[in-house]
Amino acid sequence: MLPSHTLRNRYKIIKQLGSGSFGITYLAEDLDLPDHPLCVVKNLRQSQSQDELQVFINFFNKEAQALYRLGREYSQIPQLFAHFEEGGEFYLVQEYIDGHDLSQEVFSGNRLSEAKVTQLLKEILEVLSIIHNKNIIHRDIKAQNLMRRNSDGKIVLIDFGTVKEISTIKVNPQEQTSVTVAVGTYGYMPHEQLNGYPKLCSDVYAVGMLGIYALTGVRPQQLPKDPDTFEVIWRDQVSVSSHLASVLEKMVRSNYKERYQTAGEALQALTTPSSEPIHLTPPSSSSISQPPHFLVANQRFFIGAGVLVSLLFGIGLLFMTSRQHTADAEICSETNALPNSKISPDFIDSKGNKYYGEFKNKMYNGCGTLVYTNGQKYQGRFKESKFHGTGTFTFENGARYIGQFYEGKYEGMGKLIYNNNCQYIGEFKQGMFDGQGICISQDGSHEGIWRQGKLQGKNKTCCE
Repeated sequence: MLPSHTLRNRYKIIKQLGSGSFGITYLAEDLDLPDHPLCVVKNLRQSQSQDELQVFINFFNKEAQALYRLGREYSQIPQLFAHFEEGGEFYLVQEYIDGHDLSQEVFSGNRLSEAKVTQLLKEILEVLSIIHNKNIIHRDIKAQNLMRRNSDGKIVLIDFGTVKEISTIKVNPQEQTSVTVAVGTYGYMPHEQLNGYPKLCSDVYAVGMLGIYALTGVRPQQLPKDPDTFEVIWRDQVSVSSHLASVLEKMVRSNYKERYQTAGEALQALTTPSSEPIHLTPPSSSSISQPPHFLVANQRFFIGAGVLVSLLFGIGLLFMTSRQHTADAEICSETNALPNSKISPDFIDSKGNKYYGEFKNKMYNGCGTLVYTNGQKYQGRFKESKFHGTGTFTFENGARYIGQFYEGKYEGMGKLIYNNNCQYIGEFKQGMFDGQGICISQDGSHEGIWRQGKLQGKNKTCCE
């Protein structure tokens, strides 16, 4: 399409912005409005057969309606002004975003600080949460599809993959509709998306890869993967806090079931580490005579250990914060003492982590103590090499969780203690504050029902 060409006698083409297998994007001006504001016109490629054309039109109208609703409701998603057919071609007209895409901030060889990457991830996940809450998958998260708006510095989500997907529709002789190619960008697409089955957590994977790119300066396509697990290998590229590393690692897990399932979950993990579970990987070796893949607990930015507060149970759960106790609950008394140099560990893995305790079926089962080389320690009960039962996990800076575990996560009754005299005491579920509980900090106490780390009715978190 040549410059100065006008569509619908309204949208005057100024120049081509980009092109690809899915279509061509133009910068245009709207002649019907005062001052002729700029807009973006997308010319979508479509199939040629009559059957495919009809399916294309149906998808086109459906997706246009979804984009229209999103743009009207949320300022960080471009508004859709029009969608129409002209001369056998299909067009979308969208809001022009005055700003720059994130490829000007995240690019090869450039390493951003951890603080900047954390902030960037929060900004992206916040806007991505909007569409995930609507059960919409973007499908093509990358720096070029994230704009930073000049007017307020906010991230705007552009170039939805659902629109691109329309251009790949095929209809077979049995009149079954299919998408002929995976929509997305290599390096940012996890396996399920490459196979044509994208999920909300596929977007989470892409954001995680972008975060790793920002930290390391290495393009996602150039990062190696473990040949056995297909996990991305990146930790040797940069020094980063254990908290951010653990969040990123979960975002980009090869198995989609092991990732945060939505942008909201990833955002919560990034911003409220106190409510995140301890994630564990059990030994996979068939013999304890060879070093297994040992349990790896995510290190968190917990802030040390404070005093303990007793728990009393009656009808429901009663909290008594006036009486304090200095002794922890009895947890596998035979392993309570930290093993000293005179006691040989029952197993040492390849990283130097030491396990003292009981084995059964070549796994940690029963009471045991696991001492990490970074100073972290778990004392308590194991089941099939996972923290399971009552135990204490002590973080490298002295913070502690004391209570019940279930398959490696905080589950049941417990207390999470910080050395700034802040603590949460109560019920946990799936590693989060969930159920009856109380948060005690220097600013006072907050008691009630918690759901997924937040106090109901007040939307408060604990110990931030």
